[in-house]
Amino acid sequence: MEKREYERTPYEQMVDVTVSVLQFKELKSLNLKGNGIDISKAGLGVRVDYPLEPGHVLKFNNAIGHKTGIIRWSMKTAKNAYRIGIKFV
Repeated sequence: MEKREYERTPYEQMVDVTVSVLQFKELKSLNLKGNGIDISKAGLGVRVDYPLEPGHVLKFNNAIGHKTGIIRWSMKTAKNAYRIGIKFV
């Protein structure tokens, strides 16, 4: 049984984001590109090649209708590939 509040639709566009991550006690700003998978009114599913974690805050650099999002979950799918769920903020 689906527990999502909003229906997801396919979203096959490149997603360009900036995220701040802590690496070796240093805050770094990363510019990443990912492949959109699906989208809803509340969030976006994306495939990336960087191990982002829940709680990371993203700034969208391309026009998808939202400016920021927070990673709610992350799952490794293959060697150097991750699927992340982003909630729009």
